[in-house]
Amino acid sequence: MRTRRERLRAALRDDRGSLSMAVVIWAPVVVLLMAFLVDVGLLISDRTDASDLADQAARRVAQNVDQAWLKTHNTRGPNGESPGIMVDVDPGTGDCVPTAQQYLVDNAIQDATITSCRVTGNPTEQNLYVNPRITVTLQMLYKPMFVGFALKGDSTVTGTGTATPVIPK
Repeated sequence: MRTRRERLRAALRDDRGSLSMAVVIWAPVVVLLMAFLVDVGLLISDRTDASDLADQAARRVAQNVDQAWLKTHNTRGPNGESPGIMVDVDPGTGDCVPTAQQYLVDNAIQDATITSCRVTGNPTEQNLYVNPRITVTLQMLYKPMFVGFALKGDSTVTGTGTATPVIPK
């Protein structure tokens, strides 16, 4: 027969059930980490989508070429340079946001908003041999799936895209 001391020592060395305690302690931690991973993955995906949409909107603006400019300014430069391609913008403000926003409307994209659209380097009579560069910035609403409480709810994702018009030869 065992003494009382031996029974106590055997009970303290008994590790039955210790694995279930580890599962109880670590399971919520693992689930929370997985939720963060899913939400961060979705955030990265939304950022990529925002940049892609901005690129597409910039291409739409780049396709909005001033046809009259092409017809009247089609002579090569002294060193054989092609004349620049003028992009149509609002003559009063130089704004191209309506054209970029129209891309979103035409493709039924509702959770994105164009925040800026700039055309830099549009050719002029004085500087005929340059091509413009269109830069579009847009914002999308990001809604986390699991850990919105830690991210303080919805947030915005910004994407920027650029394009340059090219006339096929």
